[in-house]
Amino acid sequence: DMVYDILLEAGRPLHVAEVIKRVEKAHGVRLDRESIVSALSKKVLRKDRFVRTDRNTFAVTEGKQDVD
Repeated sequence: DMVYDILLEAGRPLHVAEVIKRVEKAHGVRLDRESIVSALSKKVLRKDRFVRTDRNTFAVTEGKQDVD
């Protein structure tokens, strides 16, 4: 849910490194890169709230997004 909130707030796709940085700043939690990429990739395959827009770059499937 923290990643979802960060991506929704960003309104555009973010690389996982930027997601991790923003989650740490907003929530004080350090996320494991491999775990987040794995979890998001599984959700993308299930078409569950996230899409992959580039290598290790994700966005939410709903809400305002600026996808080029």
